[in-house]
Formats: sequence, C-alpha cells, structure tokens
Amino acid sequence: MTGDDLLYKPVHELAGLLRARKLSPVELTRAYLARIEALNPRLNAFAAVTADLALEQARRAERDIAAGRYRGPLHGVPYGAKDLLSTSGIPTTWGAKPFVGRMIDGDAAVIEKLRDAGAVLLGKLAMIELAGGLGYTKGDASATGGAHNPWGLDRWTCGSSSGSGAAVAAALVPFAIGSETWGSIICPASFCGDSGLRPTFGRVSRRGAMALSWSLDKLGPMARSARDCELVLDAIQGHDPGDPYSLDEPKAAPSDPAAAKRLRVGWIDRDFGKVGDKAVEAVFRAALSDLEGAGVRLEQAKLPELPFESAAAIILYAEAATAFEELERSGAARGLVTGTAPLTFIWSRAIRGADFVKAQRVRTVCQKAMADLLSRYDALLYPGQMYTAWPLEKDFSDISEPDPLGGAGNLCGLPAIAVPCGFASDGLPVGLTIMTGAFEESKALSLARFYQGITAWHAKRPSLPAA
Repeated sequence: MTGDDLLYKPVHELAGLLRARKLSPVELTRAYLARIEALNPRLNAFAAVTADLALEQARRAERDIAAGRYRGPLHGVPYGAKDLLSTSGIPTTWGAKPFVGRMIDGDAAVIEKLRDAGAVLLGKLAMIELAGGLGYTKGDASATGGAHNPWGLDRWTCGSSSGSGAAVAAALVPFAIGSETWGSIICPASFCGDSGLRPTFGRVSRRGAMALSWSLDKLGPMARSARDCELVLDAIQGHDPGDPYSLDEPKAAPSDPAAAKRLRVGWIDRDFGKVGDKAVEAVFRAALSDLEGAGVRLEQAKLPELPFESAAAIILYAEAATAFEELERSGAARGLVTGTAPLTFIWSRAIRGADFVKAQRVRTVCQKAMADLLSRYDALLYPGQMYTAWPLEKDFSDISEPDPLGGAGNLCGLPAIAVPCGFASDGLPVGLTIMTGAFEESKALSLARFYQGITAWHAKRPSLPAA
C-alpha cells in the first residue's frame, strides 16, 4: 500500500485497520503530518499545525486501543478543525488579522466530543475572515491568504470553510469540521469533490464556536464519503445545556442505503439557461439518470415561490453586525483584509427593527412551506453550485448565482449533504446536494451512501505532487 493509498482511505476503513491494530495511530499521524508539511505550502489549507499535540493524542490512542479500551470508529483517526472553534493552548484567529495569535481558554464542545471519541487533532484549518460575516469579494480574504483547490491550484475552494475543503480533498486530513451559515459546507464540498454534511440547526452544539449569526450558524463534518460524515456526526451531535440554541432531540437514526429505493425523491431544476455553467447542468442530469437507472424513484419538484434569500440576508447581516460590533468600536475592523468590511456596519444599521421582525415572520412562513413540500418528498436533489470552482484571483462580486435553495435550507434550518457527482468540461468537480426535513439526516445519508455505492466519484483523487 502506497502512502497516498493509505492517506486517501475513508475514515471507516482507517477505523477498521486501527481497531485490528494493523495500523498504528502514531504511524498514521506521522504520515499525515509529513503530507501536510510537503503540500500545505502549496494549498494553504492550515492556519496552524499542532504536531506535538497530535502525536501526544496518537500515543494515547495507541495505548488505549492496545489495552482494549477502544472508543469507537474515530479512535486514533486524525482530523482538522476550522479555526473558528476554540482550542485551549492553540491560537483561535477566526481567520482575521486582528486576532492572530489570540488564545481562548477552553475547548469548543465539538473539540471536546472528538477528543472523547479518541480523534487526533492535526491542527486548525484556514478560513475566510470572520467566516465572511463582514463581507468579502475574493477568496484570499483571510489572515492566512487564499486556500488553493487541489483540483486546480489557481482555483478557490469556496465558502468560509475553505481550508477544510482543501485539506480533505488533498488527503491532508481524513475528515474536517466546517461550519455553515449560508453555503460554507455545501459549497467547498462541491468545489473540492468532498462529501460535506450540514446538520439540522441545533443538532450540533456551537458552544465555543465563533458566532456569526446566532439563528443560522451550524457546524458539520466534511470527509471523503457520506458514511464518514455520518460517523463524525454521530460523535459530535447531541444536546448541550451550554448552548442555548442546542435542541434536545434524539440522535439521528442510522442510515440505510438499501432504503433509498423506498424514498420519495424530488429533484429541483435550476435555470441554467439564464445563469450558470451548462456543463454543470449536464453532470447533474447524469447523476439523476444514474439514480433512476439504479431504481430510485425521481419526480420533478418545485421550490415554493417565497423570499428565502431576502429574509435570510436580513437576518444574517443584522446578527453579524451585532456579533462583531466590538470590532467596529475598537477600530480593529480596519485591519481586516477586506477593505470594505467596516462599511458593512453602516449599511447593516439601515436594517430597521421592523425589517428584522418581518424577516423572522417570513421565516416562519417559509418553514411551514418547506415542511409542506417535504411532507410530499423524503429528499430533494439539486446542484450544489451552478459553476465549478472560480479562479482564486477573481473578484466574484460580479458573479450572478442566485441561491434560493441555500437560502431556503439555511433560513429554515434544514439538513443537507453535498457529494461529488462528476466533473465538468474544465476537469473540476461538480456536487450533488440532497436536502431533507429537519432532523432527517438519516434519509439524506441513506440516499448519499446509495449513490456512492453505484458511482465512484468520491474515490477520485486530484493530481498533486508526491508528498
């Protein structure tokens, strides 16, 4: 087995080798650290590498597994965490120059849960400054610069979870933790050929995570397969009294790929005739054909005509301006990479209290409409993005890509998973997104796992220099 073959193995396969003691957690961790050292200078996926901590945790995992104290499928498996998660003794910068070198006492709830599961933290992953909370127009809007897409080093990885997308695609980590307020798990998974799961709002505790929008933020896994995302979700989900937005719901049921043929699946057409890349549409249509050919019943569905994007934008920018108001008061916002960031506070104040209240009332209408739609379908399919990865240097303020489905899913707090479904004519990945009703992640995971059982797009690797 070559080094690449090992490091590209999905979590569930690594777990079997580690549990059987055919693979050492220390050897595996050293191999990932060596790959990070060799490739990260080109990819810029990490904000900080925690080699000493990783090796300490790996040695502990090795001792515990040898002594029969196996904790589960993440025991001894390395990972990376987006740099908006607090980590004791490790800088937490939120991707922003004003916070470079800052230490926050205590670990985020997700970090605690993964440590309890025996996972090994390789480091903090790069992100767009403040997760894009004060706006940005280029992929290099980060204290660490732009993260490069492994499928094309001149291309961006998308979304604020930019380092997470790159690190998984290049096998610098077998899984990563990202966050989504509006698109920052689904988009990098789509652009980088990863599998990325956005859980239901409140499913995963955000205690110790940077707040961008209190009523929209969600944390979730990015990995090499839908099955891996499920394993990570199982470890990090659950009610947390320390997070007032954490919901006391039963854990997500296990997925069942065989159940995919029993699901009522709707697919939603995007108007590629007006905007987007027709090559992306062709790949999406081929994915639908693959599913139908394998026995999944598909029916065209229609998204309700409601102002999902407008309502979500009002809520997002009002909450973001509040979350970061200390940066305005102190003047530190002027130190961000995005020169127009301070202006966000000015126009956010134009959002009146009445506008915010109306947006919340519209949210309730939208939630009821989506619940009605998802009472007729177990899952909805649509392209994760209408384009492939943009050039890293492109100012994308002039890119017109409406996102009513991203707006609907995030405004209403619904789960979704993006999985790779092919490549466009430019050789870059295309993502298929599966959205379900609230707390029905198992349906999305079942269909995603079924699709990955009949295709091999998720097993494709980018051409990178040897580590």
